[in-house]
Amino acid sequence: MFVLPIVVAVFCLCVLVLPGPVTLLCGLLVTLQVAGLGMRFWSARRDLRIPDQGRMSQRPVFTVHVATHNEPPALVTATLHALAAQDWPAADYEVIVIDNNTTDPALWQPVRDVCDGLGDRFRFLHRTGVVGAKAGALNIALSVARPDATHVVTVDADYSVGPRFLTQAAMALDLTGADYVQFPQAYSGCDGVADGIDAELAEYFQTSARMADVAEAVLLTGTLCVISVEALRAVDGWSGRTITEDADLGVRLCRMGFTGRFIGRIVGRGLLPFSLRDLERQRHRWASGNLQTLIAHAPALLAGQGGLGWRKRAAIVSQLTAWINLSLLPVVALLVGLATGRGGDALVLLAGASVWLTLIDIASRLMGQGRPVRTGPAIRAAAICHRIALAPVAACATLEAMIGRSLPFAVTDKSGTANRVGHVPATSLVLFTAAALLLPQALAQGWVVTGAVAALLLPLPAAWATARTLDRYRLRVTTSPTGV
Repeated sequence: MFVLPIVVAVFCLCVLVLPGPVTLLCGLLVTLQVAGLGMRFWSARRDLRIPDQGRMSQRPVFTVHVATHNEPPALVTATLHALAAQDWPAADYEVIVIDNNTTDPALWQPVRDVCDGLGDRFRFLHRTGVVGAKAGALNIALSVARPDATHVVTVDADYSVGPRFLTQAAMALDLTGADYVQFPQAYSGCDGVADGIDAELAEYFQTSARMADVAEAVLLTGTLCVISVEALRAVDGWSGRTITEDADLGVRLCRMGFTGRFIGRIVGRGLLPFSLRDLERQRHRWASGNLQTLIAHAPALLAGQGGLGWRKRAAIVSQLTAWINLSLLPVVALLVGLATGRGGDALVLLAGASVWLTLIDIASRLMGQGRPVRTGPAIRAAAICHRIALAPVAACATLEAMIGRSLPFAVTDKSGTANRVGHVPATSLVLFTAAALLLPQALAQGWVVTGAVAALLLPLPAAWATARTLDRYRLRVTTSPTGV
């Protein structure tokens, strides 16, 4: 719990007594930020698409896996009824619901009863003592899948898919000939209420995933993915060694020579987190887990093992770094340098440049197309606001992953009753207070430093705006008879 504050405190001391090495570190982080911006800018403007091959020879047989843990029964029931309504032949798919470590029978028994009522195609498993969180649960489902299944389909407990989902999955596999495909995540009930958050989240699929598609190196995002059983078993199934087991699986599949494609068609919609705290936890898991995955696979990526060419490696790195933020230590150096007058002008200027690069990265990504349809200026501005609100938690998650801190898998609350009121992001509050106090000193350092310090005022009001947006969204979704 106190690891990150201790690391920050030690770094503050380093700014005072070892300004030279700290300046070099900030320079290195700025270099990495520039390299990341350059890679994304170059990739977004290259037409590297590999022609579709279409090499499937038989109709796929799907085993659909829905992992649940402490989920509201009504939410899971809606997901299962959507899966029961597929226009795919009933004989060619099954649904396995694997509930792991839910201790309250009132949460899992109603789901079991729904599965019983939907017929033999639906099987319900309740297991306790499951290790590896969602990855462990999905491995259990894989172990009991029907023997003739050709593809595993993962669907999150809160996702309602359209009636043609499995048909569209089969068409995507046939069109691309890929070993696995990933559809975009999308969210219900956002129109007119949470369009900016929807666009902020969709940006990953419209930039990172689309870029990776041209290299056939798309990573998985946990839901609405379709994976060849042969490929999944060849890499020994899911792994719980990182908290983003989906991204880790995608890297292992790429390293084994399997191909993955992104299919830019919305086939199902889930729910946004209902509170700022839950949205922060989700972003923390994505940023830290993906960086954990990158660190774990770094030797193989650097060496190009498994025949990974530079395009695939660039695509993998781009996806795994999509949520990270390298500016926390430079921000600390900037504030300590201004407050104490130690460290020198070079350190303060480099640290300020890091903040500017973070803002440029956010704006350049979200001023473009953030959803499958082009969005207007108001929605893009709202998306930028929400990304700024989440920047501090992404920065903290990045540093925690870099120092090797192990974090538990956190399930996002979908009940609409937890963590709603009174949450003030502590990091954003500290940044706002420090920036407000140090702004007069920054004015004497030029526009780069002044702008950087002024930018540190933004996350707190952006967080308040995001919290209000999510509260309106929660009220719409939880009070609407249709859930939208």
